[in-house]
Amino acid sequence: MRLSHITKVCVSFVKNSQKTGFGPNRLHRKGTHFVGTEPPALKYHLLQDKKPSEEYGLQGTNHELPGTGKVHSKLPTKVHMKKDKVYAWCSCGYSGSQPLCDGSHNSIRIPDLKLKPVRFIPDKDMTVWLCNCKQTKNRPFCDGSHKLVADEDKKAGLFD
Repeated sequence: MRLSHITKVCVSFVKNSQKTGFGPNRLHRKGTHFVGTEPPALKYHLLQDKKPSEEYGLQGTNHELPGTGKVHSKLPTKVHMKKDKVYAWCSCGYSGSQPLCDGSHNSIRIPDLKLKPVRFIPDKDMTVWLCNCKQTKNRPFCDGSHKLVADEDKKAGLFD
């Protein structure tokens, strides 16, 4: 009886040793972000390296496709780009990992917008503002088009 009580105490101590916070936050584990905060945009992306045959700058012609995507956010995202990494900017607005593409444009739940991700390879380390409103004429970079986006009804995208 006494041994099982000691075992329970030891197990509970080990379980709770990785916990942090107090009050309503007491069950959050160390190393995760709290409600209301976000990790940096590129923290969880695995970025592929540039191939020797690829040029620097915009890749392909996807940045010239007509049409605009769904407005994800009216504010741009500041991104620190590293040299020789390939960045794929989401142009449809349905990606779960904005502003970068996660392949959501291939889903059957997304309307066929004929928009493909815009690939960019920087030739040096740089900090840029990537568009989140998807209305920019200078894809993938912000050109201030978010100032012209009209406020839509809050319930309009409730079930998208």
